[in-house]
Amino acid sequence: MTENHGVREVEYEQPTNELEEEIAAVMAEVLSVDRVGQRDSFYDLGGTSLSAIRICARIERRLGLRVDPLWLLDHDELADFAEQIRLGAE
Repeated sequence: MTENHGVREVEYEQPTNELEEEIAAVMAEVLSVDRVGQRDSFYDLGGTSLSAIRICARIERRLGLRVDPLWLLDHDELADFAEQIRLGAE
């Protein structure tokens, strides 16, 4: 299934692990979308710097991990952002 997020069409790839699933749920909630896939771009889903701050704050509260909003702005696809969080937690 292909979805149009306004900027480009992306084939939905579901999150592959628990961390990606948690992040996807938070992103979907903050950005008011049905779901977020591995290769969905934060920007294509309507993300802004303010929503990046909200997403990171919620992830920190839910998972107890330190998350810098710049990570999301620099790594806008879910899988890449999750990897950055993993690296930051090491």
